[in-house]
Amino acid sequence: MGEEARAIHEGTPSAPAPVDGRRGALEALAGERFDVLVIGGGIVGAGAFLDATSRGLRAALVEQADIASGTSGRSSRLIHGGLRYLEQLHFGLVSEALAERSRLLRLAPHLVRLEPFLFPIYGIPLVHQGFYGAGIFLYDLLGARKDGGFAKHLRPGGAVEYAPDLKREGLTAGIVYHDGVEDDARLALAVVRTALAAGTGSVAATRVRAEAPLMETGRIVGATVRDLETGSTFEVRAARVIDATGVWVARPDERFAPDPGSANVIPSRGSHIVIRRERLTAAGGMTLRIPGRVVFIIPWPDHWIIGTTDHLDERPPDHLSAPNDDVDELLDTVNRTTHLDLTRADIVGTYAGMRPLVGGSGDSTVKTSREHKVTTDASGLVRIGGGKYTTYRVMARDVVDAALGKQETRRRPSATAELPLLGAAATDELDRLARALGGMTDGADPVAASRLVSRHGTHAPAVLELGREIGLVAGDGRPQSLGAGAHLAAEVPWAVRHELARSLDDVLARRMRLAQVLPDRGASIASRVAELMAAELGWDAERQAHEVGAYLENARVEYGVPWPPT
Repeated sequence: MGEEARAIHEGTPSAPAPVDGRRGALEALAGERFDVLVIGGGIVGAGAFLDATSRGLRAALVEQADIASGTSGRSSRLIHGGLRYLEQLHFGLVSEALAERSRLLRLAPHLVRLEPFLFPIYGIPLVHQGFYGAGIFLYDLLGARKDGGFAKHLRPGGAVEYAPDLKREGLTAGIVYHDGVEDDARLALAVVRTALAAGTGSVAATRVRAEAPLMETGRIVGATVRDLETGSTFEVRAARVIDATGVWVARPDERFAPDPGSANVIPSRGSHIVIRRERLTAAGGMTLRIPGRVVFIIPWPDHWIIGTTDHLDERPPDHLSAPNDDVDELLDTVNRTTHLDLTRADIVGTYAGMRPLVGGSGDSTVKTSREHKVTTDASGLVRIGGGKYTTYRVMARDVVDAALGKQETRRRPSATAELPLLGAAATDELDRLARALGGMTDGADPVAASRLVSRHGTHAPAVLELGREIGLVAGDGRPQSLGAGAHLAAEVPWAVRHELARSLDDVLARRMRLAQVLPDRGASIASRVAELMAAELGWDAERQAHEVGAYLENARVEYGVPWPPT
């Protein structure tokens, strides 16, 4: 490792214990008592886990699938205030979200970056310019200007220069503002790993399903859980229990059913499509506004993500896919505003997730507030619903405050407001690290090095070291490529050892984000990934083949392009 890369790496916290820690985690869950048990490994559950740990509490987290395998790994990948919420007069929510956006840009700069977005304005000159211009000016006043400066107003020619594919007819102006773009699944994972690295004895385990509340004299004192890998059941005991299962609480068979009269969770589906970067020419992202909907075109490495829809969906939240109608809706919105004439043939992948909105029965999902709500059942179970990804830290703080009570909260206040996430460093340091790793004779090529740092931050050198230790090196001394998306083979064993990965879907869909952008859903590399995981998890050839088959079957349903029936 180069001296500059070593200096940055050695100044950061160590990674959590490797994969054999799962056995120890399960033993601790079964045999010890915790201060807080968090059920659900989405971003809010992860945030509550870290928040409790930041207060010096010993916390446990159980997740029935993988960290961020649900909504938190299927978002629009935006860290933003929510421009459209200004139309609904949710000024407090927007201001709070913009403050959290600034915080995340400081505390997780390897996973959250600021990007320009063009808001093209069509319609009556001056009227629409004045309306939307006033909204974006208010957005700046509420906090957006602190990170990206005040928005810049463009004439139609300037807007077309930014995005040459825009339709000129009816285009009266454009406004360029800034918002955050994130890797949502890796951010949730970083939150969990930061808690595990804190040294308080906190424990997290995936593939552990909370089956039922554990009650004593009418109070909840933990949960009966099942290890889904072995089928064994055991009890996890804790002084306080937090339900952060999101949309799962709305299911009729919910094991931790809320008390009558509790907040009503409305599942809202958000679908996205992914196209190759060269299909659209633009200097950055875009925000397309047509009557009744807003669609974002979001920059992503080598691609654009286009979304999102906002529709009530009562399907089971797991293995969700984008339906045909949503794909048509997104294509129509983009084609109305541009000359692209996108079709399904342009789409390389799709994905969909459910938002756990809180509102009354019959409420529109578009107009339902994105504010969160914390409730406490008669048993003492504390649950949280609503909110938006950007404000997860505030949601986590509030739900842990409620679990602790006012007196204990005063004694143990949250310490996450200035707590950097694992792998974080100043942006210029991360840039220097990427250049150093890309310039080493045995380092990654510059593009792969830059993207490695964007995923792992200051732990990128450790990923390369692991690859060299176990022989994942090419003939020229450079690290072996995985053959897709500038990813390295060493990232697979790293994901298993240090990032709680247990399946191909964990690695390809969330650790590497390849399942959504590879047209073959990763079929060309799935066997290689299975081999690398097998060396860590002890899979035999039969198990490898089963894992590949199961992954591809699910990935084609969840991330493939739906075509209308013929």
